[in-house]
Amino acid sequence: CSTWGAGHFSTFDNYLYDFSGTCNYIFTTVCDDVSPDFNIQFRRGVNKKITRIIIELGAVVIMVKKNTIVLKDVGIIKLPYTSNGIQIAPFGRTVRLVTKLMEMELEVVWNNADYLMVTVERKYMRKTCGMCGNFDGQELNEFLSEGKLLDAYQFATLQKIDDPSEICPSEEMAIPNIPRKKYARICSQLLNLVSPACNVSKKAFVIRCQLDMQDCSNPGQRNCTCATLSEYSRQCTMSHQAVSDWRSEDFCSVGKCSADQIYKECGSPCVKTCSNPEYSCSSYCTYGCFCPEGTVLDDISKNRTCVPIDQCPCTLNGEKYDSGVTMKATCRSCKCTMGQWNCNELPCPGRCSLEGGSFVTTFDSRSYRFHGVCTYILMKSPSLPYNGTLMAVYDKSGYSHSETSLTAIIYLSAKDKIVISQNELLTDDDELKWLPYRSGDITIFKQSSTHIQMYTTFGLELIVQTQPVFQAYIKVGLLFKGRTLGLCGNYNGDTTDDFMTSMDIIEGTAGLFVDSWRSGNCHPAAERDTDPCSMSQLNKMSAETHCSILTKKGTVFEKCHSVVNPAPFYKRCIYQACNYEETFPYICSAMGSYARVCASMGLILENWRDTVDNCTISCTGNQTFSYHTEACDRTCLSLSDQTLECYPTDIPIDGCNCPKGTYLNHRSECVRKSMCHCYLEDKRFILPDQSTIIGGITCYCINGKLSCTGKPQDPAENCKPPKKYVSCSQNSENKYGASCSPTCQMLATGIECVPTRCESGCVCTDGLYENLDGMCVPPDECPCEYGGISYKKGEEIHTECKTCTCTRGKWKCVQKSRCSSTCTLYGEGHVTTFDGQRFVFDGNCEYILATDGCGMNSSHSTFKIVTENVICGKSGVTCSRSIKIHLGNMTLMLAEGTYFVYGDNPLTQFHVKKNALHLMFDIIIPGKYNMTLIWNKHMNIFIKIFREAQDHLCGLCGNYNGNMRDDFETRSKYVAANELEFVNSWKENPMCGDVFFIVDPCSKNPYRKAWAERKCSIINSQVFAPCHSKVYRMPYYDACVRDSCGCDTGGDCECMCDAIAVYAKACLDVGVCIDWRAPEFCPVYCDYFNTHQKSGSEGTYSYNYWDERNCTWHYRPCNCPQQNYKYVNIEGCYNCSHNEYFDHEEGQCKPCSCYNCSHNEYFDHEEGQCKPCRHEPIRTTPETSTSSTGAMSEFCSYEALLTITSDAIILPEASTTSMDDCNKVLAIVKTTEMNALNSTLEDSGNLSSNLDMATQLTKLYLESNACWLMIHICRK
Repeated sequence: CSTWGAGHFSTFDNYLYDFSGTCNYIFTTVCDDVSPDFNIQFRRGVNKKITRIIIELGAVVIMVKKNTIVLKDVGIIKLPYTSNGIQIAPFGRTVRLVTKLMEMELEVVWNNADYLMVTVERKYMRKTCGMCGNFDGQELNEFLSEGKLLDAYQFATLQKIDDPSEICPSEEMAIPNIPRKKYARICSQLLNLVSPACNVSKKAFVIRCQLDMQDCSNPGQRNCTCATLSEYSRQCTMSHQAVSDWRSEDFCSVGKCSADQIYKECGSPCVKTCSNPEYSCSSYCTYGCFCPEGTVLDDISKNRTCVPIDQCPCTLNGEKYDSGVTMKATCRSCKCTMGQWNCNELPCPGRCSLEGGSFVTTFDSRSYRFHGVCTYILMKSPSLPYNGTLMAVYDKSGYSHSETSLTAIIYLSAKDKIVISQNELLTDDDELKWLPYRSGDITIFKQSSTHIQMYTTFGLELIVQTQPVFQAYIKVGLLFKGRTLGLCGNYNGDTTDDFMTSMDIIEGTAGLFVDSWRSGNCHPAAERDTDPCSMSQLNKMSAETHCSILTKKGTVFEKCHSVVNPAPFYKRCIYQACNYEETFPYICSAMGSYARVCASMGLILENWRDTVDNCTISCTGNQTFSYHTEACDRTCLSLSDQTLECYPTDIPIDGCNCPKGTYLNHRSECVRKSMCHCYLEDKRFILPDQSTIIGGITCYCINGKLSCTGKPQDPAENCKPPKKYVSCSQNSENKYGASCSPTCQMLATGIECVPTRCESGCVCTDGLYENLDGMCVPPDECPCEYGGISYKKGEEIHTECKTCTCTRGKWKCVQKSRCSSTCTLYGEGHVTTFDGQRFVFDGNCEYILATDGCGMNSSHSTFKIVTENVICGKSGVTCSRSIKIHLGNMTLMLAEGTYFVYGDNPLTQFHVKKNALHLMFDIIIPGKYNMTLIWNKHMNIFIKIFREAQDHLCGLCGNYNGNMRDDFETRSKYVAANELEFVNSWKENPMCGDVFFIVDPCSKNPYRKAWAERKCSIINSQVFAPCHSKVYRMPYYDACVRDSCGCDTGGDCECMCDAIAVYAKACLDVGVCIDWRAPEFCPVYCDYFNTHQKSGSEGTYSYNYWDERNCTWHYRPCNCPQQNYKYVNIEGCYNCSHNEYFDHEEGQCKPCSCYNCSHNEYFDHEEGQCKPCRHEPIRTTPETSTSSTGAMSEFCSYEALLTITSDAIILPEASTTSMDDCNKVLAIVKTTEMNALNSTLEDSGNLSSNLDMATQLTKLYLESNACWLMIHICRK
């Protein structure tokens, strides 16, 4: 509906009429609704121009007056504006407002003069009133009221609504103008000039043109009807009809375009810019000034001119850089080319950190935390000489010893044993050594009062922070790349495989990964996923208050926000403050960690300790504190021998040292050079200006240096064999007792045990190793562990990318040729990238999730997946509303619980599988990608990609290179410091407003948090316990709480259930099927999909089951309970039996196990075909799952078992039963018909005989140890 000119109107039903009044009128609203979704009003002035527009969208009120836009409770806004589901931006020569809330889409366009248009959804048919009519699809009844036909004046009077304290006098009824025929010809000519072939009727517009000409101050002038011609042009373009560039400088001019822009009547409002030169959208065109072909709008520079794309500047941390400029950052060199940074990776050392008592960041930047009490292997590598290994000692801490923290670092090799603890250095014989200390290629010294440094000549550097919390920072050279193992990861640039265990398999959780790297017989790390702040609201408030300085504006930390994202450090700070009894040291350590990362980026945060409570460091002996200090030329010792302390660090460290010109002596005092003692090799020293004889040579101590003249000259009854008891009180070669009892887990690490204390206990005799069951076994019989489950020698597991076999306690894995990765967008803006990076964003624009063709020399993309967000609640958080998948000329749109297909692309194949809960799309781009998209018809989308070429991907899903460190790569190809800068760069429409902050809905709605935490706690409960060791649950729990707090305008249970369903899906992906829904908790009503018919005179419904097997639908948490199911396994409504799955391609139920393979065959998932059955039990998983299907790989089905001969049976090697016993079992099975057996079991009268039969079978089973056989007998 629109109004233009002096008072022309076109209603929703395309009825044109004329009315001009100066009162306030309802343009359109929802009738008979106390709280209408929208209410749009306008007022014209005496000059017929629109002087005011009021747009009410629920609680949001927008007023447009005198070219100014005012938002209630906000004030005057600048364009473009995006907030709370509302976008306002220039649209050619007009302004457009678009709102997309959960229940409504609305568009309002105006030109600050005489034009106003509103577009509403079809669901408002027959529900609107106002000047735009009733929207019932009929033109001729717009003015019908209570059976009476009104004229335009009477109709408009009914729409008048006075302002408060205003009584607008009724307009005098105007004398209807009769169009003068003499203007008909010129008006027809003018409309044909606009668009000669437009199918929008010209008749009504000719009449409006005639009225314009005769009412004009200079009647008959062509410019008098510009408003009507413009409206006709708009209506033609909105109908996708061609229009000409009919305007000129003296006829209906759009005004003077800027020097480098040109006028177009039908220009794309999807402005191509330097930040998005390929932007396209489905909007209709509009008139205005646009950049010429071959140029784009420079939206990065302030002058906003049109430039060739090769002249586009770049941005970095909010700063502009001209094309051709080269910038060097940490480990990168980047050149600005065509508005994007073309970056080259530079050689960079690997860094691993142990901070905050329990936090670890690997060489490849994967962060995790754990709570264990043991000695762990930090790093082992063949690049370390003498079989060197770096270890970390974690012990109980706190006043009550209730927490764990790092207490020491150990370097062990065949040549050295060095233990660094709080201000102490122990060596092989547990002797306390003074610093500095040198042993061969290793030098250890105090770099400052708070830092100890270990320098080596073989590429390993260790910095140990001793105050306020014991922390360690490891740096290795490029020689170690891809050659490390341990808690610090494998340093191969791939973050996703950092949890590689000592048994050579990737675990899913930190606890199991860390346990595999224990260097002693210790208890497993404790599972502590409960938020420590939830134990005390007072502690939480105190932590948030003190830690908030990290993220606040106007603090000393703010200048680093654009370089380093403070959010992870803020979360860590709060955790540490609540978790440890000594609160302030851990708060200061978290802030110090942030300051250290900033310093590594070249930004030293001077004086930050002075601005934080209890974080200052007091210096003694007239030393001074510095944020960039080092020991070289600051100690008397460095004067005697610079090779002991003069090894600078590449990252500035803080602490106390002597002022320039003074030197620290042996009494920790700063003295002049002339007062320095001289140090000898045996730690003796000589007073200044004194002499001593060394090897017959007289030496004098002068200015801290020696000046010499001359020539130089190592309860028993409880231990069952083969274990033996060792006691710490007895003299034994093993002075650490049972602390170093050999275990299979230690055998997998391949290093010598390094205990911290002696423990008495039972140990296996020489040559044997203790397994998880506490039994002593030869090394060849050591089991392997994965996901908390033990596997015997020779057993296999299948993951999506590897096939692994257990050999001597370690997994030997073979990489598959094709691997996939999944990006997940769920809930209110939660994203997990292909490489595992997690972040949250709240934006109201369209954003690119994933696309290819991202490289500098790449052609156009072959696919692009776009998400559009929309407000979910009053707190301003958003949830995914629709997904667009662009495949060349074809677009799939997922919205409103269904999908739409536009266009066609013969080179792309796609198939749709429907489920009551999901839509699943299989997309094949030949030679490039196989994609599977799973959409839950609401807020969750899973994008799984197999790629055949290593093309560069980009978007919110990251670049899919295995390294989460660079997942925040922006559209201009540099890595953003935080998620906001990253997200804003991937807007589809550059005119859509940026996101400036991330809403915390639980802070805005604190009254909802307790409910959210209680409901979401199911994730942490025993319901999901089988999955806890496979998929780390806390990120999913936090997301559930956040979403449940945010959905505050209805649908809160839906938000919560969707969030829990994402964790259930992650569990299913690793082979764990969790039945978590219940009638009273997130129910799914599959009965609605059952076949039923209307019956009876009263119109009641009754079920009509014409085939029980295929027409009764039931909810199942997974398609197939068998974990070797070859398809994507998702929850839903299924009409197959328990051990069957629904084959979408053939439209029928099939067994979960065999996939139509013949007898004695099994289905090989990797090769996608049937193969002869093996005689060894095989365990398979669809992703990283485990499942015992021993007999399935042997015989595949019960029917096959009935016909197999005894010659095919191969018993396990450990069996002590003769073949005759097994033949007895086979005889029972072969001679018992299946239907007879079933009828017997169903006959309650023969219960005792059934039990006798079961007893016989069980006895034989136990004797034969033929587990595979019993499985099938029990099933039947």
